[in-house]
Amino acid sequence: MAGWLCFFLLGASLAGLLLPGASVFLPRDQAHSVLQRVRRANSFLEEVKKGNLERECLEEACSYEEAREVFEDTEKTNEFWNIYKDGDQCESLPCLNQGTCKDGLGEYTCTCLEGFEGKNCELPTRELCSLDNGGCDQFCREERSAVLCSCASGYDLGDDGKSCISAEPFPCGKLTRGRGRRSAAHGSGEAPEAGVPEQEQYYRGDLGPTESSLHLLGLNGTEPSPKEDESHLVRIVGGRDCEDGECPWQALLVNEENEGFCGGTILSEFCVLTAAHCLLQAKRFTVRVGDRNTEKEEGNEMAHEVEVTVKHSRFVKDTYDFDIAVLRLKTPIKFRRNVAPACLPEKDWAEATLLTQKTGVVSGFGRTHERGRLSSTLKMLEVPYVDRNTCKLSSSFTITSNMFCAGYDAQPEDACQGDSGGPHVTRFRDTYFITGIVSWGEGCARKGKYGVYTKVTNFLKWIDKSMKAGLGAGARGSRAPSEAPPCPSQPLPLPPLSTGALSRPPSLP
Repeated sequence: MAGWLCFFLLGASLAGLLLPGASVFLPRDQAHSVLQRVRRANSFLEEVKKGNLERECLEEACSYEEAREVFEDTEKTNEFWNIYKDGDQCESLPCLNQGTCKDGLGEYTCTCLEGFEGKNCELPTRELCSLDNGGCDQFCREERSAVLCSCASGYDLGDDGKSCISAEPFPCGKLTRGRGRRSAAHGSGEAPEAGVPEQEQYYRGDLGPTESSLHLLGLNGTEPSPKEDESHLVRIVGGRDCEDGECPWQALLVNEENEGFCGGTILSEFCVLTAAHCLLQAKRFTVRVGDRNTEKEEGNEMAHEVEVTVKHSRFVKDTYDFDIAVLRLKTPIKFRRNVAPACLPEKDWAEATLLTQKTGVVSGFGRTHERGRLSSTLKMLEVPYVDRNTCKLSSSFTITSNMFCAGYDAQPEDACQGDSGGPHVTRFRDTYFITGIVSWGEGCARKGKYGVYTKVTNFLKWIDKSMKAGLGAGARGSRAPSEAPPCPSQPLPLPPLSTGALSRPPSLP
């Protein structure tokens, strides 16, 4: 029975296949609805369709242009293409010290964190001069991609090749606050030098140019009337008293009437730096050091006669260009508290490092405001360096390459009449270097006007030659350096300064 039933069902199935229109295959439309196949090449308008990464580059090999169509961005295309062509070079994490890897064709690039360098960021960064001064205490220069440190005169390079060490009791550029002679420490049992007070007080204040017998620009070539405005010469306005040992390199030029008329900077035991125009203001003068109050004797002051004066031969009295001079003394300066030299820098290092500092310091006995009386106490003022273009635009007079500006645009602080020739020093770490000479200005602390200073870095070779020679082109004196007497043991006795005001400079028209 079961066999007949199976035979019947098989026959019915075969008969159904023989009906009209019956087929073992599905119609095309029905078949496509079940299984769809994306057509590749030569599909209709394929080239105008947006690129597809899988279609273009994964199912088949593609060109760079086809990959570019997908990403529509060169940087993203390059990132994909570098890996697509030769694998990911960054997969092995070649960059050390947390460096970032970027893949390339057959190569990779590491971007290193600060402090590391090398192909794989494997090396500590070399301490070149642009990074923390190469680790040098003072001068830094680069030779063959290596740092070479050196020191100012009077210092020796330490065993580490970076520190500067001096065995001198009063090395250049160091404040002398709280020191007795020979650096006797308080409580050491060593008595301070006789005649030197244990604590002296210096004062800070505004600088100004000193009185000059010549018109600043010398337009008429004649001596101006004392009634003329004197605002073009520089003095200090708005500063403070120099405290004990803060301005030990300050010198004061005193004329035959025993009146101070210009400032200066102690460079060595025999040499003082000043402005060339100061030499036009007195035929004979002495140099005083250690002063902090011109109306009071404190036992630390010393006066020295001048052996020769070396004025720069190219000094122009009409413009104050090359406004620089060196004074050679007959007797050596005895360094002590409040009497010490400023350091002379190296030119390249100074221009790259010192002149890019934010501020410098000026000092002197000049007027405390434009038409005020001259200060009897030594003043100091911190002044910012001024951009050269701003400097030139601020003045109606020529700012040459031998000059720079410092001061404030609107703040009532500036150098003022009475301090021409005085020091502009710049601190680096704990050492002060001479960077300028107080030269001239238009008024004192006027809005939009700045103090103008001789740029010492332009004259370092000239200064060195003048200090060694003692007498050179443009020098005034009857004795040649080779004929200079041996160092006398005693300086001049010190007469008290006149209580009258410092000589008053003429003014710009």
